[in-house]
Amino acid sequence: MLRQGRKARYRWLRRVVSGLGVLVVALAVLIVSTAYAYWPAEDRSYRSAWRASVDSRFVDTPVARFHYVRAGSGPAVVLLAPSPGWAILWSSQIRALARDHTVYAVDLPGNTGYTQLKDKRFGFDLPSITGALRSFLDAVGVQRAALVGNSWGGGFALGFAQRFPDRVSRLVLIDASGLDLPDPPSWEIVKYPVLGELLTKLTTSRSTVARYARRSVVDTHVITDELVREMYAPMTFRDNLRAIYEGERGLDWSQTDRGLARTRTPTLVIWGRSDPVYPVERAAIFGRRLPDARVRVLDQCSHSPMIDCDERVNPLLAEFLAGAK
Repeated sequence: MLRQGRKARYRWLRRVVSGLGVLVVALAVLIVSTAYAYWPAEDRSYRSAWRASVDSRFVDTPVARFHYVRAGSGPAVVLLAPSPGWAILWSSQIRALARDHTVYAVDLPGNTGYTQLKDKRFGFDLPSITGALRSFLDAVGVQRAALVGNSWGGGFALGFAQRFPDRVSRLVLIDASGLDLPDPPSWEIVKYPVLGELLTKLTTSRSTVARYARRSVVDTHVITDELVREMYAPMTFRDNLRAIYEGERGLDWSQTDRGLARTRTPTLVIWGRSDPVYPVERAAIFGRRLPDARVRVLDQCSHSPMIDCDERVNPLLAEFLAGAK
């Protein structure tokens, strides 16, 4: 009887272990299939009121059909948005800088805007994105320009200035990437295969966009429901979602970090003191290591000071870019 009881318990234990194994395999298959086969619905029906109110254009290159906004006349200034984000985040700067400059606010393939990739093998890394920016400038006939970038956009601008120094007259880094330092943990986790795809696709919602946007400013009143809607719609596009996790994996900021001492372009570094994404100490690092840099730290501003501190950012830009040719 005792031996039979032991056998029965072993058979029960084997069934439990086997069942758990099947469950784990099924769960793994579900996770992987969701990560790679599932895509949220694209919000293609939204009609941007902001794009209708500005000179919103497209230009074709072999890399992509670039969306951009053009305004003003004079020496060229190119605005590069963060990711997630697109040209709308430069609304205030487009108006202010257009008084003395031809302003181009372009959605690069690394942004989450209205640019449409043609090269389906496009690599979301610095050589690819800086090359894409060159193809855009060639297509719109801009040989030399001042570059202004925020967050990843700042890193793109820095990388371009290092790779094509003759094409950049001035450089503005606003709470910028470009240092070989870790991203916030919520970004670092996206670097892992499967997990990055899963988190990006399952957390893309209007409420997530609103939380991210409000975290990037001090004055959250500037993040209106309409701005959240404007940001959310293009973020649902498949290539834009892919840009988030592939960019986080492919953008090697050690390249730009190593090139700082050789970056001779006159540079203005603007930083929000309350930035929770890139600590304000990074502004001083840029200031020390760039040969021709001036640093301005803005109190009561966060990761996107061009939005909630535009009344202080715009005069700094106008003064610095006045010498751009």
